Amino acid sequence: MIMEINTGKTSSAHKYDAIERQLEEYMRHKQLPSYMRNRILTYYEFKFQKRYFRENEILATLSEQLRQEMNMHACKKLVENVIFFRNLPLNLLVRIISCLKIEVYLVNDVIIRANTPGASMYFISTGTVAVYTKSGKEVCHLEDGAHFGEIALLIKDTYRIASVVAVEVSEIYRLDQRDFVKAINPYPDLLANIQHIAEERMEISTMLDDYNRREHGINILRSK
Repeated sequence: MIMEINTGKTSSAHKYDAIERQLEEYMRHKQLPSYMRNRILTYYEFKFQKRYFRENEILATLSEQLRQEMNMHACKKLVENVIFFRNLPLNLLVRIISCLKIEVYLVNDVIIRANTPGASMYFISTGTVAVYTKSGKEVCHLEDGAHFGEIALLIKDTYRIASVVAVEVSEIYRLDQRDFVKAINPYPDLLANIQHIAEERMEISTMLDDYNRREHGINILRSK
C-alpha cells in the first residue's frame, strides 16, 4: 500500500497537477487578468495533456539513433506532404526532420503576418489555421498534415505574402531557413530545383493577391 501511494505521488498525472497548482499560484501572485490565466492554462493542458514528463531528460538518455527514429516517426509524413521534399535522400530527410521545433498556438494567435520578413516554414501536426491575403481576404483553412510559409524558407530576404492565424489550439512544427540551408548545402542541385518551384509558387500567389485587390476595388466602386 505504501509503495502504491508513493507511486501515485510520483506519477506523471500527479506531477502535472502539482505544476498546475504552482502555475495558478504564480498567476495570482502576478495578478494576471482572468482571460490571460485561461489562455495560459489552456496552453499547458494542450501541451502536456494532463501528464508531465521531463522530455529533455528522457531524450538525453536515448542514443542518437533512437532519437532520430522517434523524430522520423513523428514528422516523416508531415515533411513528405511538401511536394518538393518528396523523394529526398533519406540522410537529408533525417537532417531536415532533426531541425524541426515544436510550437503550440492558441485560438487567434498570429503565426505569421503578411508584409513582414519571414525565415521559416511550418507543418501542422494537429489543429486548424486560417490563411489571409495581404488585403485581408480569407483564402482557406489548413488542417492536420498541411504546411505553409515555404516561400520564405527558400527565397532569402523575402516578405510574407499572407497572414496565418490559429483557428483552434494547434501543434505546429517550425523549420528555420538557416537550419534548412545548412542541411541541404551538400545537395546544390536539389536546392536549386526547390528554389525554382518556390519562385513559381510565389509568382502565382502574388498574381492571386493582385487579382483579389482589383476585385475588391471594383466592388467598392460599384457600391458607390
